[in-house]
This record gives sequence, C-alpha cells and structure tokens, in this order.
Amino acid sequence: MPTWSHSRLSSFEKCPLQYRYRYVDRIRKDSFSVEAFMGQRVHEGLEHLYRRKSEGKTPRLNEVLDVYRRRWQQEFSPRVKVVRRGQVADDYRAEGEKCLRAYYHHNAPFEDGETVAIEEKVEFSLDASGRYRILGYIDRVSRPAPGVYEIHDYKTAANIPGDEELRRDRQLTFYQMAVRDRHQDAREVRLVWHFLQQSERRVSTRTEAEIEAHRRQAVRLIDTIEAAKEFPARTSMLCLWCEYRDICPAQKDRVAAEAAAEARVLQAAREKRLLSGGRPIGAAEQRPLGLPGVPEPLPRPVRGARRTRPRPAAPPRPAT
Repeated sequence: MPTWSHSRLSSFEKCPLQYRYRYVDRIRKDSFSVEAFMGQRVHEGLEHLYRRKSEGKTPRLNEVLDVYRRRWQQEFSPRVKVVRRGQVADDYRAEGEKCLRAYYHHNAPFEDGETVAIEEKVEFSLDASGRYRILGYIDRVSRPAPGVYEIHDYKTAANIPGDEELRRDRQLTFYQMAVRDRHQDAREVRLVWHFLQQSERRVSTRTEAEIEAHRRQAVRLIDTIEAAKEFPARTSMLCLWCEYRDICPAQKDRVAAEAAAEARVLQAAREKRLLSGGRPIGAAEQRPLGLPGVPEPLPRPVRGARRTRPRPAAPPRPAT
C-alpha cells in the first residue's frame, strides 16, 4: 500500500505523465533546478539557526551564512540546472544569502515561542482504516502559548500566492492534521508562511469544515490516480523546470532544438576564434554572435559637436 505526500499528489495534478515517469516507471534523473537547490540550502541555514537556538545558543548571522555557503559549495555540481535566461547559479546563491539576511534581521532574537520540532517527519492516515497514508516533513513547529501551535513553512519562490490560493493550500492543512494527532493539547493551530524573497509573513487558520473538505478531496484524488490507465502530458510554463523534458513527447523536440541552437552559437564562437588566429575576440566581434555578457557599444560622438574642456575647480576660499 503506497504512502502519499503533497508533492506526489501535486505531480499528478500538474502533469500525469510526469507522475508516471517519477512514481510508476521510477525513472531517476540526475539533475534538478537551481531554484530547488537554493531553497534546500536556505532551509539548511534556518534549520541550523533554530537548532542552535533550541540549545540556548542563538547563532550570529555570519554563522548561519557560513553554513549556507559551505553547504552550497559542498553540494553544487553540473547537475544543478539554470533555466531562466540571463541568470547564472551565482545569482541564486546571492539571492539565498539575501533571504537569510532579511529573515535574520526581521526575526531576531527569535522569541516567537518554544520550538518543538524542526524538519520533523510526520505520517498519518486520512481515514480510520489506514488505507490513505500521508507522509510529510514540517519545516518548524513552535508553541507560542500553552495549547497553541504554529506550523512554519519557508518559501524561496519569487511570487506570493493570493489569499484564496493560500486558503486552498493542501500541504499545510495536511501538517495541521498531523500536529493535532501528535499533540493532544492542541486547541489552536496556526499556519504560517514565510516568503523569504519578499520578507513577508502570512498567517491563516482552518475551520473544521475546511479540514474535512481537504481530506475528502485528497481521498478522491488518490482514488483517481490509482484508477488511472492513461497518463497524458499536460504542457505549461512548468515544463521548463521538469527533469523529464528530454524524454517527454510534448517537449523532447523543443529540447533538441534548444540544444542545437546552443551548439551553433558555440561553434560560431570557435570558428571566429580560429579565423582570428587564436587571438582573443573583442567585444565588437562577439556582439554579432549573440553571446551573453557582451556589453553594448558606447554611443559615438556626434560629428561636428563642440567639445568643451572641464573648467578647473576654483581654489578654496581662505577662512575668515
């Protein structure tokens, strides 16, 4: 009997073919997006912060940043893929540092209640028989007052969902079910999202009716997935970040065309260098190749325009 998760259910909702590749065929890809990589490193920095805080030793900001930088250097490899044009991995590394700095300055000295769990694995059932098992990992759980629990989730995405979208958030609703099962004294549970790039904090709660609606919807979705015979591709902007683009029938031709275009640019650069006798290629020669990072030419002076020399600065006046 499989164990389900929010990410597994979301995979089917976004693209049934991606779900099949990942969970049915179990095709493992040795690459992932730089956005996911950066988010994981930021979570590690925050995990270190709150573990040290739980030990009674609040770390300085530089210590948190050192953990982030060290883990980035240890884990970074060619498997990390940058999708957005005009961006490089170092841009994301700097953005992750910015997120940690902003969070630290906005939340120090981190007195929002007792931290009772960090990166906690939770598992529970949506039904009494135990057929629909759910697995998840909570970033942090705090207890600001007796019987009051807050579920904290850290987001490094560039966009903030609207209020209605947050109310439909299934992941933290799952976590609320798990926290109530684990902490019998929980009379109030708050859901807290930290959008780190924007330094914004959103708080919400769930009514019993909303929790029941989420539970029923998840059960229906699991039944739909288990009964599925076909797994069609569902194209969207998210395809650019999918690790299965090179084998997806809806994307593989586009991937091949992108690779061919990139190869043509590189080949043109090699041929230009050979024609130049191996000398370095200047900016004027690089510009027609469309290579990234080449500065735009400076505007030429207008012919016949009068040139004026700057006047020398006047000597300082003597003090009176």
